[in-house]
Amino acid sequence: MNQNAKQPVKNLTKIDYLTVVFCPNEVARLRFDAKLAFGNGDFSSYKEAYNAMLCAEMFDQNATDDLEVDINEAVSFNSDLLYDELFESNLAGSSKYRQYNSITEIPEEERKHFLKNVVRKTKRYKTLTSLIEGDISHFMHLMNTEVATKADRLTSDTLSWSYRNNTGGMFTYEKSATLYRHDINSGVIAWGANNGGVMVSFSGTGCAGLDIPKLHAMLKKMPNVKITRLDIAYDDYEGNRTVFDYFQNLEEGGFCKTNQAPSFSFIQTGELQKLTSEQQAEWKKKHGWQKRYDCVANGGNTLYVGSRKNGKMARMYEKGKQMQSESQPNWVRAELELRSIDRVISLDALLNTDAVFAAAYPAFAFITSERLEIRTTSRERKHNGALVAERLERYCIQSYSKFVNYLRHIQELSSDEIINRLTKGLNPWDIPDSINQACITPPNQMELTT
Repeated sequence: MNQNAKQPVKNLTKIDYLTVVFCPNEVARLRFDAKLAFGNGDFSSYKEAYNAMLCAEMFDQNATDDLEVDINEAVSFNSDLLYDELFESNLAGSSKYRQYNSITEIPEEERKHFLKNVVRKTKRYKTLTSLIEGDISHFMHLMNTEVATKADRLTSDTLSWSYRNNTGGMFTYEKSATLYRHDINSGVIAWGANNGGVMVSFSGTGCAGLDIPKLHAMLKKMPNVKITRLDIAYDDYEGNRTVFDYFQNLEEGGFCKTNQAPSFSFIQTGELQKLTSEQQAEWKKKHGWQKRYDCVANGGNTLYVGSRKNGKMARMYEKGKQMQSESQPNWVRAELELRSIDRVISLDALLNTDAVFAAAYPAFAFITSERLEIRTTSRERKHNGALVAERLERYCIQSYSKFVNYLRHIQELSSDEIINRLTKGLNPWDIPDSINQACITPPNQMELTT
């Protein structure tokens, strides 16, 4: 990585949105153990494996189980039982689910709800939640004493940052709160042991009150921290680069970094202006249909490139028209939105946003000659032949089940005739390459070779 990226630099761009997640080491260990258990096939889902880690005897004498945390349990649940015993005992005591002999008999969606409710009432779950809330308190203390900009601290006794709890959770987290900067909505906080930690999001208003180098230094010292979203904005107040210039860049390939071209969307807003009677008559005479209004795109243009679901998107829009600015009517903003989908967003990206912005697309290269690449990470293919065969079977059912049904019931072909027709010209050993690569031996391979 470029060493200059680790030093604070004067950036032309700015951070306009930031989301970070973090968690205590105890929670991180639970998540790691859950991934191992799920990967070994011990559980049907990662979430079920994580619930098991919350309930099982996973902590040593120096870890969470021995922390002195005062927890008021309105309902007594024995969290010292092993995973299966815990759920089976609560199953028997539930009026809704006692009809089932085992939790595996509960329908999948209802089973998830049952497991979640049982886990939330365990002492260990509440202990981890208390740990997480302690981390939030420490995080807010550092925000007010270290990370808030000097200009944002009105007096040494005034707290710039605060939060107020919401009535419900957010983004699948159990609890949430609204983040305020001088009593102005500036982001959100969401947390819970069910999701394994804390999520803090700063809006544009919130980012304006952050001393970014100090925030970077603080995050570097925190355990298990990760950036999950980073928006970088470049403001052209004079409008030297218009949205149509960026659209031309798009057509020239300025937003293509690989052979796979990104998707785009171009949106115009404005108002309808009624045509005069003479203009209407002239239009109808020329085009053969009656036009009463003209669409005037005076409300601003917006160009989107890329897809949020893929973790990288650019948007260029006429900010001056959006804000109805009289002093800067030509103001154009270009934004880069990065998400931690198949990519790791380095903490050092906070310090040199220009280099990250310029490296994202060739069309943004004018910002600086420096480059700080946020590269995508390739997913490892799981060479599991059974899973490949299962997936192919599912695709075949979706794509060809109706055709096979037609052959059987309309053409009245027998099962052998259908198979012979669909496999005509194939050798017995001709199977999909994806299954071959997974080293799966067909069940009758010995018969085929004899």
